[in-house]
Amino acid sequence: MKLIVIDPGHGGHDTGAVYEGYEEKNFTLLLSLKVRDYLLSSFKDMEIILTRTKDVFVSLGSRARLANDKKADFFLSMHLNAGGGTGFESYVFSGAISKETEKYREIIHEHALNAIKKFNVVDRGFKKANYQVLRETKMPAILIESLFIDNKNDLELLNNAEFTNELSKGIAEGVAVALALPKKTLFK
Repeated sequence: MKLIVIDPGHGGHDTGAVYEGYEEKNFTLLLSLKVRDYLLSSFKDMEIILTRTKDVFVSLGSRARLANDKKADFFLSMHLNAGGGTGFESYVFSGAISKETEKYREIIHEHALNAIKKFNVVDRGFKKANYQVLRETKMPAILIESLFIDNKNDLELLNNAEFTNELSKGIAEGVAVALALPKKTLFK
């Protein structure tokens, strides 16, 4: 049984990036819930904990502590980008990390991009950063930046249910492959 912690970035008074009335915290929660729901409906032998399931503030340290205290097998932090770009990118900690972490990130990144290729999303590639949730978690951890909230085309995609469903499904399938989660079999 694998334990996965999904971390919808920001929340409560911490809106994350804001553009034309849209707040990052709402998109990260939506995407995280969709990833969770797809995993639970399609795969087995796992438990999923979200660091938040509604619009509340949770400190970065609390997010990492939750994953560590529960002895999670994998930590996935969901975010949006801002600052004048476009596209999808994924991060791991900029310090020492396991080969497993790199492998998980590569698999999830590729599955996510394959799922949304028909939307012509730019692949911004693999990045490293000293983000607190990546630095303080003791298990393989990645952080995904799903598009730019302040890019008109990216924002249109983020408001498109077909896109968010495909992206969430791609991320979830990547997590399932990375963690070798068995598919549920459907008996009629």
